[in-house]
Order: sequence, then C-alpha cells, then structure tokens
Amino acid sequence: MGTSGLTRREFVRGAALTGMGLWAGTYARSFVPTPTKAEAAAAADERRKLARQYQNAKPGERFTIGHITWGLAQEYLMMCYQASEQACRQLGLKFAGAVAESDAAWIQTTESMIAAGAKAIIYNCPSAAIMPALTKICNERNVFMATHFGYTGDIFPGDLGPRWVVDNTPLSDEQTFLPLMLLFEKMRRNGKRKLLHHQAHKTVATCSTVYINLGVFQAWQFYPEMQVLGHQYGEWNYEGGRKAAEASLAIRTDYEALWGANDSQTMGALKACEDRGLKLGPYTASRDMEMTTAEAILKGNFLVTAGFAIPYFGGRMVPMLYDMCVGAWYPLKDEMVQAGRIDCYGRPGEIEELARGARLIYHPNFKLGPTAENLEKILKQMKAKTPNYPYDFRRLSLSKCQELGLAYDRHAGGGTHLGQHDYYFPAKLRKFGSIQALKKHVAALHKHFLDFRWADTWEQAQEYAKGFPPELKTEPVWV
Repeated sequence: MGTSGLTRREFVRGAALTGMGLWAGTYARSFVPTPTKAEAAAAADERRKLARQYQNAKPGERFTIGHITWGLAQEYLMMCYQASEQACRQLGLKFAGAVAESDAAWIQTTESMIAAGAKAIIYNCPSAAIMPALTKICNERNVFMATHFGYTGDIFPGDLGPRWVVDNTPLSDEQTFLPLMLLFEKMRRNGKRKLLHHQAHKTVATCSTVYINLGVFQAWQFYPEMQVLGHQYGEWNYEGGRKAAEASLAIRTDYEALWGANDSQTMGALKACEDRGLKLGPYTASRDMEMTTAEAILKGNFLVTAGFAIPYFGGRMVPMLYDMCVGAWYPLKDEMVQAGRIDCYGRPGEIEELARGARLIYHPNFKLGPTAENLEKILKQMKAKTPNYPYDFRRLSLSKCQELGLAYDRHAGGGTHLGQHDYYFPAKLRKFGSIQALKKHVAALHKHFLDFRWADTWEQAQEYAKGFPPELKTEPVWV
C-alpha cells in the first residue's frame, strides 16, 4: 500500500474527511519551490567549480575508500559495512574497514588509512567529541569524509572545512511516527494504554535519539489516552535493550506494549520481558528493518518496523565519495545533510487494516513494503559468505556511468518495490527551508528531546511543550 500516487487534491480531501486537517494543511504548505532556470544554472556552475577545486584523484583511478564503524554487533552496522565493501568492489576501488571503540581508535585508524592511501573515509556513528579532530586531519591531508549519524546540535558537515561533505542520517522522527501510529492504533482497538518506552543513547548518534523522541511526541498527540512509561536507554544494541527492560521491570510490570528506538535493542528488551513472563511481541514496534526483526514479524511476535533500506543507505556513500574524489560532483550547503526515504513493514492483512484505522493511508510519507520478499531478497544476504545485495552501486556514480556507458539510476538498480531506495535533502523541506533553520531545529531538539523523562501522560507532555521555541518543528510531515 503506497500513497505516492495520491494527487494533492486527493490527499487534502482524504485528510479533511478524517478530521485531520493538520496533515492536509501542512502538506499543502510543504512543497519546495522549483528553482528558476537562472537559479539552476548558477547552482550547477558553483557545483562544477567546487568539484574541480577539491578533486583529489582522476576518473578511473583505483584508490582506497575507508569505512570505520562504531561496532558490528548491530545488524544495521554490519549491513552498512558489507554494502560499502560491495560498492568498492563494484566500482573497482580498494576497501579498508575497521571498528573503532574509543576516541583514540577513531583518530589512529583514520591516520592509518590515510597513510595507506585512502582518498575518502566513511564514519558510521562516530563519537561527536572527536569530530573536530577527525575533520582537521582530513582537511590537512586532502581526504574526503562522509558520516552516518555524525552531526549534532553544534556541528554540521561543511562547518569545519571543505572535506566533511556529507552526513547520511534518516529523519528518525518520520521513522518513528509512522510505526508508532500503527502500534497506538492496535493498542486503542484492544483497550491497552500502557506503553513501555525505551530511548536510544545519550552520547552516540544523538541526532537520531532526539529525532526518535520527537517522533514519539508527534504520534502521541493522536492517541492522548496512552501512557508512555519507562524511558530507559537501550543504547542501540541487544544487550543494552535487555538491561533497559530489566531496569523498567524493576519499577513496574504492567506494561501492555513496547516501543524501542531501534530493532536491535528492542529485540533484547522483548526477550527480557518474555523471560519475566510478559508477552509483548504482538504489541511491539521499532525502527530499522533488520533481518531478525523481519523474521519475528512474520512469526507474529513483532508488530511493525520502519526501514530506510540499510544496505542501499550504507553502500551509496561510496559512489558519492568517488564522484567527489574525481571532481564529478560536490554538494552545495543544503545538500550536505541527507536522509533516506522510509518504508513500514508488518504482517500482510493486519498492517493494512491498522493503517486505515490510523488514517495513515492519507499521509504523503506512508508506504508499506513487502516484508517476506524483502527478507528473502535483501536482508538474508547479511548471513551469506560473500554478501551480494541487489544493487549496482556503479549506477549511482555520475563519473562511473560516464566512464562505463551506464545509465544513472538513483535507486542503484534496486527498484522501488522492496523499498523506496531513495533519499532527500532535509534542509529543502518547506518546514525548514534552509540549512540554518534545520540547524536551529536540531539544536532545539537536543535541548528538549535528548531525555524524554519529562512526561508519562499526554497532559504532562502538553505542559512541557509550552516551552518549545518556534524553531522546533513538530509537524509530522516530511515532503
């Protein structure tokens, strides 16, 4: 069930019929003005100038792209690592991968990769504290850097020189709002009101933590009778999720549903609850679309997750960096922060019915993906001896397409059926309109949403929200 085929008139009429004028009004204001021919030409000239100015390799050259990750225990981290390696192999580049578990390791590994010839390095969930040091090294050594979940309320790509050029982070409020609406709808239908809520992490990938908590607030307003309880941090991984659940169960045990900040920590929390006799699987939701979660969904022991096509999300940084290295492309300021498009995955039949009840079928960002087919064709590659995800990352490179006579494909040959396989620039959303507005929004989120323990009831949340500044945008729409 996708909604991308809805015309604006159909969407506005549908939202109005549901009584949710909020979505209709917001959607109507959310289109970005199309640049004039003169503006587009000026932007293209600026892009060409910057690309040539910062080029550090020649087209067709075989150089190294590094990939440094916070860990590999989480399925998301593993798939990103594998997809980067696959993309390097497809583009004829050398791949260097490493895990960094301390601030010193991030710096030492960066220096080692550059010494070994890396022209660009991808950082997955780097420590915010050492981002200035990493960018200083890369600026001085003429090496491009791209991050996943790398910016904070204080620093963005482009702020610290010309070499930290791209951050790839989904707007996790969208990725939270959509599945949590479905969970709340199921809870309402079955007379359940007590949600066990687990946050993500206070110091790692904080931009995602604050977006996720904003998404909880956005969904809650449509189901104000719910209690949102617990608020422990699951720290992104299975063991952290288990610990968070045990801490929550030490306080009370009458939870009726579970929301966790990502799939890995939520699977850990769910198992801890089951070990204590609390069976919450059919009332559990989170975000990421990892393999283990997809399997649980199909067994009926997990309601819904929301994914950004992790291997596509991870692999596409390689062709983008290749184009920058060889002078084929360079992002403008409002293109440096990028976000993946989101799909929801649940059990066929049940999830469509919940979407109708929650009126998400009228939401411009809502799209359901095929859970079983995605699991078979994409996610199970994670366990293969040599993972081969169904993408040709050469087709995401402007330069490689020209070198090899290929047709450019924004979806990397993956189509749009299993997932949208697409991305956008958050700074260009009408509710922000500029990179400066997005920065102010993220800074305000870090002030108000890094810790959600300020509300268990909607009345408490409403009272706290009176202190939100105008730059903090709470509209649940991302078009």
